[in-house]
Amino acid sequence: MNEMKQAVCLQNVSAGYGSITALENINLTIKKGSFTGIIGPNGGGKTTLLKIMLGLLEPWSGQVEIFGQNPKYNRRLIGYVPQAAAINRQFPISVRQVVSLGRMAGKLPIFHRYSSVDRDRVKWCLNRLDVLDLAERQIGQLSSGQWQRVLIARALAVEPALLLLDEPISGLDASASTRVYELLQELNQEMTIIMVTHDTLAISAYVRDIACINHRLHYHGEPDISPELVIQLYGCPVELIAHGVPHRVLEKHGGKS
Repeated sequence: MNEMKQAVCLQNVSAGYGSITALENINLTIKKGSFTGIIGPNGGGKTTLLKIMLGLLEPWSGQVEIFGQNPKYNRRLIGYVPQAAAINRQFPISVRQVVSLGRMAGKLPIFHRYSSVDRDRVKWCLNRLDVLDLAERQIGQLSSGQWQRVLIARALAVEPALLLLDEPISGLDASASTRVYELLQELNQEMTIIMVTHDTLAISAYVRDIACINHRLHYHGEPDISPELVIQLYGCPVELIAHGVPHRVLEKHGGKS
């Protein structure tokens, strides 16, 4: 395993789609072993940032390194959990088959045959995520919480050093969300985790640091941010947890009511 202290390093990174800028002059360094939450408004560039880390999107300018190398050369070290709602679950495929896809990273599917090592790793991941008893079930028959655990199991099948997650608790109830967060805390003992989330209520309780993105990087540090920064980032009231106590950040209004 690479002994360098940085898992992710972005220097002066700008990116977008066509003529539309999604990210502008991002400088962000995330240490190995971190559990980082990326927060910000819709359309602020959070998912674009993950695509750049994955090597799926070339930045317009700047430099990107994952464990000291271009992400294209280090994809085998990255596990990715996409937004669950964005995947069509009507496709006739079993839980075991979905998780097995994680063993095909960087390989041509048409020529790939699963080895005994692959099969053992898939079984380990299914068991680790508590979905081994669902292995032969079609994915369309799963609950939202079960489906989320299957997606995480697929990412773990890669044997990643870096786990990227895009809105991992979207659509889950409070109990299922807590189980996912507790699992991620456990996995963080073994790997670096970066999670895009809108769940600001849980930020202080689980992550070690946060990066606030709204086209630019507005803040990176302790997960206890000021009300002024929240208003600057979101432009509207949001709820946070500061020192474990929920409170509501309200924008100041001038003039008469």
